[in-house]
Amino acid sequence: MWGRELSECVFISRSEDETKKLGELIAGTVPEGTLIVLKGDLGCGKTALTRGIARGLGIPEDEISSPSFNIVHEYENLIHVDLYRLSSIEEAEDFGLYELLEDSRVKVVEWGEELLKEFPNAVLIECREENRKRVFKISDPTGKICEKINRIAEE
Repeated sequence: MWGRELSECVFISRSEDETKKLGELIAGTVPEGTLIVLKGDLGCGKTALTRGIARGLGIPEDEISSPSFNIVHEYENLIHVDLYRLSSIEEAEDFGLYELLEDSRVKVVEWGEELLKEFPNAVLIECREENRKRVFKISDPTGKICEKINRIAEE
């Protein structure tokens, strides 16, 4: 997408717990300040994945909820943003999205695909439901997430 050099891999989750474990793996792989963009239909597992990322960053997962109505939830080392209710990325400027994206915490942004144009080093995770499983396609500019997933798959 948009001329980005990426490493791509797929993770198939059969349960919410497996989705959270993927999130933990991601949290243990990405450096501080990483922007993670989540794309996918409603109910495909974006918030469960974010709960796993939070758990991997030491945040109790029960503190993580979908920020659909508040748009932004901030935690000690995680910022969780949901742009679903906005009609354009320009609306996000009104609440200081770009300042948040410069923060050193890990940022997870749901429905933020437009950000990839301005932040080419972001990790993109696309999810979809398929045959009662959740399929996560990960596009990672560093290749570290896919390397770790592939190593675990080989074990």
